[in-house]
Amino acid sequence: MSEFYRLPEQRFHQAIIDNDIQTVKWLIQSKKIEDICNKNADDTNWSSLMLAARYGHYELFKYLLDIGHEKETTSSDSKGNTIPIISAKYRHEDMSLEYLARYPSTMSQVNCDGSSAINLAAQNGLNGVIQWILDNGGNANQRDIEGNTPLHHAASWNQFSTVTLLLERDAQPGLKNHKGYTAIEYAYSSAMDKHIRETVMRLQQKRQQIVQKQMNSIGSSATKPRASTDAHFSTVSPAN
Repeated sequence: MSEFYRLPEQRFHQAIIDNDIQTVKWLIQSKKIEDICNKNADDTNWSSLMLAARYGHYELFKYLLDIGHEKETTSSDSKGNTIPIISAKYRHEDMSLEYLARYPSTMSQVNCDGSSAINLAAQNGLNGVIQWILDNGGNANQRDIEGNTPLHHAASWNQFSTVTLLLERDAQPGLKNHKGYTAIEYAYSSAMDKHIRETVMRLQQKRQQIVQKQMNSIGSSATKPRASTDAHFSTVSPAN
């Protein structure tokens, strides 16, 4: 079937997949497409923005956002997948960050598997997304439907720098999932097992040093002479 015999909705849908931004703009500007979300183009129930996020078409993604794609409601499908979840799943960190900056409330939304953006970001080593979520009040120990935390995901996918980041941001290595396993027990490799243990030990030692320094500071302040009277007496020679 010739391209020109296809319905505008079908052409629009395919143009999103193909990253054909000229056709997308032409269909919108010529008013052949009224609903740019276009969720009924096939049986996936994905909006145009979700497709752009899936295939990593960043310029098209921003264009759709700028013309009001999410004006009425933020995108999600029948399984609860959101734009941050999809972009993190397919490793498009720039899109996830772009969307989170505009719609921060979506960072904690979960799909039918109980996964949120931070779980998928941990699995794929998207440290920028994790950092953004934690800086904006996200939970470093958020669990999915199986009780796995972001640390479980990062450890099982061998994401060394992500494991370090999560532990530094108060991820708890002792938490068990619903099967009774910790992140260490889910470690992809012996190298990852060693990395987790060494990082935990390093952070514990660092925290102990901070506590000791604070205690020493408090002790020093308690024994320090009072400036108003003791200092005065220290400058006066005792009477003969």
